[in-house]
Amino acid sequence: MTKLINCLFLGILATTYACNNVTKSNNEAVEVGPADNTAKVIVDTPTASLPSVQLPKEKPEEVRLDDHDNVDFERYHVDAAKVTQYAPINWASYPNAKDFKTRITEAYQTNEISFAGYYVVSVFGCGASCIMGFMIDVRDGKIYDLPLGEENSCLFAEDRAIGNLTSRLFIAGICKENPEDKKVYYRAYLWDEGKKEFEKVEAAAFLKKN
Repeated sequence: MTKLINCLFLGILATTYACNNVTKSNNEAVEVGPADNTAKVIVDTPTASLPSVQLPKEKPEEVRLDDHDNVDFERYHVDAAKVTQYAPINWASYPNAKDFKTRITEAYQTNEISFAGYYVVSVFGCGASCIMGFMIDVRDGKIYDLPLGEENSCLFAEDRAIGNLTSRLFIAGICKENPEDKKVYYRAYLWDEGKKEFEKVEAAAFLKKN
């Protein structure tokens, strides 16, 4: 009986010793304390690879386009009219303009003089990438074509139909060949008050000298 008890006692001691030195699963190693048998868990954590970070691309330096700020309207200066009352629209001066009677009448009633000293301008769309328009002389109500329409349209327009109250220079369009282009070209005209017609003018004649 005494031998049996001793064997059981030795077995319990062996089991306790084995449990205190076992290596835990999930990569956790147990370190036994020196005197109080306290255990300190050492976790073996694999190093995680960080995701690659895509740095934003440096924004390219903005390039200022040659636009209407570079146009010297004053080179073709005219005095602005001091008008308190507009003459009635003279439809007989341009019979085909009656096809756009509503647009022209609304512009004449609401718009101020904005071109070459004496003219009220009416501009409106005529399809994709196309605008057209007329101008009315407030002195006599006569109607004139503006140099717009498909002939002076451009697919990539920075600006269109630019006039000035005290200038006879009219910019039909500031255009680019492609959207990415940094340079523009101009479709421009000068109003001849004597002949009552527009004449083409090259950019070199009206761009400001830098």
